[in-house]
Amino acid sequence: MVSVALAPLTGFAEPAALPPLSLSVLLEEARKANPEIRAARARWDAAQQRVPLATGLPAPRIGIELEEIPRGTLKVDQATTIFSLLQTLPFPGKLSLRHRVALKEAQEAAAMFKQTEWEVLTQVKAAYNDLFLLDRQREIAEERTRWARPSAAAARARYATGAAPQRDALQAEAELLTLANDLAVLHHRRDAAAAHLNHLLDREGHAATAAPGPIPLAPVPGDPETLMAQALTQQPALLAAQFAAERAEAAWRLSKRELWPDFETMLALRNPAMGPIGPWDLSLALALPFWFWTKQRYGVKVAVADQASAAAAYQAMRRGVERQIHEHWHEASAAYGSAALAQDRLIPLARQAVASAMAAYEGGRGSFTDMTAALQALAQRQDDYYRQVVSVEQHVAMLEQAVGVSLRGGQS
Repeated sequence: MVSVALAPLTGFAEPAALPPLSLSVLLEEARKANPEIRAARARWDAAQQRVPLATGLPAPRIGIELEEIPRGTLKVDQATTIFSLLQTLPFPGKLSLRHRVALKEAQEAAAMFKQTEWEVLTQVKAAYNDLFLLDRQREIAEERTRWARPSAAAARARYATGAAPQRDALQAEAELLTLANDLAVLHHRRDAAAAHLNHLLDREGHAATAAPGPIPLAPVPGDPETLMAQALTQQPALLAAQFAAERAEAAWRLSKRELWPDFETMLALRNPAMGPIGPWDLSLALALPFWFWTKQRYGVKVAVADQASAAAAYQAMRRGVERQIHEHWHEASAAYGSAALAQDRLIPLARQAVASAMAAYEGGRGSFTDMTAALQALAQRQDDYYRQVVSVEQHVAMLEQAVGVSLRGGQS
């Protein structure tokens, strides 16, 4: 009698040596350890430190001047000594605009840091889902192997007694060889997926990686219109494009202010030996942008072009986010429908077909080929189910990146 234990849809055994992976724990580890995230955070910190620099005045100048040195001599002790302090004061409005430009650059860096974080976390989720799928495929192949070994022995015995044709024995042996190769391929693919996950977590590539926990089939959250409304205020790359447009607008205003003169003030003390109260000189000068037609006016043109470029980039980013939301939401919905159909209808039907084919084979009414085909069909249905479950989660992860918010509680 031929019996078979087929891979269930839930409750797979995990390796005893390592506890099952937790996606939320992996995501938190990636936030702290991933080099790309740490580099983006450092760029944000640097941009924040540049904001105070933008509002600082130019460095003052201190000078000494010796006047009325007697002709033909170097008697500096008979000269009039003047100590001076010079300070350049930008035209009103320039410092505030420079501060706004630096502030928008810092906000843009903050948004790009969050975008980098989302991109890395999406890759971690993809690697986690890949491991889950490969483990399920391995278990399906192992279950088929556990059936194929006694089945091959039974086919050889029946062929030896003349109860079955030789092709049954040959087909059973071919099935064993195919399954052995499938398991070897899955082993290598899992090692590759584990190395990718370790890379994202800044671990050694060969570090041991436990099996992921179960991934239940869950509906696709939200709808495209609601998600797009959230993205307009939450999506980091879109916010970065918005801050870039605002920075370009402030830079354009600053370039126009650069056409106005700066002030230079000087405070001078004559003959300090007479005391600190005098005589004093105070002067005020204007630093005229006299060569504006070869310098400042081109700065205005550059700023105008940058402003137009930033506005167009924001619009392109907005359309791109909208496309991603619609694309991934509909792809996730399609995968969810296929997985639900497989779970509720197709796999139960395939199980019934296997039971019928096995009963017919054991009763001498069916062929070995029919039974093998039924078992392969069931394994394919199970594989398709897990592929669709993973597809749902992959597209939801891309949706989360496109929107900039977590759509699966506790997994972002």
